[in-house]
Amino acid sequence: MTTYIIRRLVMAIPLLIGITIISFAIVQMAPGDPTSLLMDPNISPADRAKFMEKYGLNDPIYIQYFKWVGNMLQLDFGSSLLKKGTPVTELIMNRLPNTLLLMLVSTIFAFLISIPFGIYSATRPYSKTDYSVSVISFLGLATPNFWLGLMLIMFFSVKLGWFPTGGVSTLDAPFNVWDRIHHLILPAFVLASADMATLTRHTRSSMLDVTKQDYMRTARAKGFKERTVIYKHGLRNGLTPIITIFGILLPTFIGGSVIVETVFSWPGIGRLFIESAFSRDYPVIMGLTVLSSVFVVLGNIIADILYAITDPRVEY
Repeated sequence: MTTYIIRRLVMAIPLLIGITIISFAIVQMAPGDPTSLLMDPNISPADRAKFMEKYGLNDPIYIQYFKWVGNMLQLDFGSSLLKKGTPVTELIMNRLPNTLLLMLVSTIFAFLISIPFGIYSATRPYSKTDYSVSVISFLGLATPNFWLGLMLIMFFSVKLGWFPTGGVSTLDAPFNVWDRIHHLILPAFVLASADMATLTRHTRSSMLDVTKQDYMRTARAKGFKERTVIYKHGLRNGLTPIITIFGILLPTFIGGSVIVETVFSWPGIGRLFIESAFSRDYPVIMGLTVLSSVFVVLGNIIADILYAITDPRVEY
């Protein structure tokens, strides 16, 4: 197991390097530069040159890249151009706990809702329940997160007043667990909505294949209860492709959080990315890009490990 994990981590290094090169090139090709937003348009050329020199923005692109990579290896992502020299690592660490909390709760939402519905639908194929679950799943896939978030805010927050419209907690209020949960429910549900639809469809498809296997018929012939047959004998084998999908879906929570955090004013790294992109804060954008890439690699590694654990036929 240890050798397998080390080999997967080593294989991820070229992938991360390629991602940083492509991301850096895309940022550099964007029109304009940070001085257009951070400085007075009427600033003198001499002062503008000093600003560019201070932050190394007038160096060749490859020099800027290698300087950034060298500092990144020391866990130094530089300083924000917009926040007046605040370290990028500090900005990310201040926002990361909120995003991780949102991702954790949305993942729990997605699995607790989608897997039971997928199993229930698979055990009653082509019934009214199965068709209803399929329709809801397709609607979940087709509904944009930002639209769903706005609709939920209008109905549950503005009209009914059941939930707050945004934020991570009530302003100027002492720390309260229920208050945090109250603010977390709507954004977590919206973030999980599309993934719930995907997981439900794949769980149904996987369990339909499992229920037709010989060992399932043998378990029923031995007199086991249907619930035991489904959840003890079928679910473990049915979860194998679901775990693979989990590794793919895990990074999408970060991408989805960009929209959800903006709609619900959630102070996480997704909202930080939007703010940095509009202000062309290069160091912050690159730091968040690397962080997202690490989540992608870790998601795939975790999926591979869980895949081998749940299915003894898979060798490391």
